[in-house]
Amino acid sequence: MKHFSEADLLETYYTQPGESMPVMMHLASCPDCAARYERLEQKLREAASCNTEKPATFWTRQRLQIMRSIEKQQSHAASASRMLRVAAAAILSFFLGGAVVYESVKPVHHQPPPVVKVAPVAAAQTAPAPSAADIHDAWQSEELQDFHNVVEWESWVPDNKTTSKQGRSL
Repeated sequence: MKHFSEADLLETYYTQPGESMPVMMHLASCPDCAARYERLEQKLREAASCNTEKPATFWTRQRLQIMRSIEKQQSHAASASRMLRVAAAAILSFFLGGAVVYESVKPVHHQPPPVVKVAPVAAAQTAPAPSAADIHDAWQSEELQDFHNVVEWESWVPDNKTTSKQGRSL
C-alpha cells in the first residue's frame, strides 16, 4: 500500500473536496496516514488562529530602534571623515616639510675639473716647467670649500712655515 507524503497531504488540505478524492479514500482506509493528516490539520488551524496583530507600542519601538541606528551610523561616519581629514593633513605636511628640507639642504653638484690631454713629447724636447696656475692646491679645492665652516684647514698647518736646510721646523 502506497502512503502519501506530507506534501501530498498538505495539497489535499488546500484543494476542493472533489479534487482530492483518491487521497481521502486512502485516508479512510489507512490509520497512519489519517493520523498524520490530523496532526497536519491541527498545526494549520493553530497557525491560522495565532494573533498576528502587533501592539501599538511595537511600531513606536521599531521606529526608535531604526532612528538610533541611523544616528549612530551618521556619527560614526562624521568621526571617520574627521579622522580622514586629519590623516590627510598630516601626510600633506610631512611631504611639504620633506620638500622644504630637501630644498634647503640640496647638494651642490660641482663640475669636475676639465681633463687636460697632454700630447706626447718628442725625446729631444724637454717638458716646460709647470706654471703657478697649473699647480693645484688640495687645501683650496672646491670640494673642501663647502666644509670650510666646519673645519678650518689652515689650523692644521703650523704658523711658522720657514724650515732649515735639514728640513726641520724652527
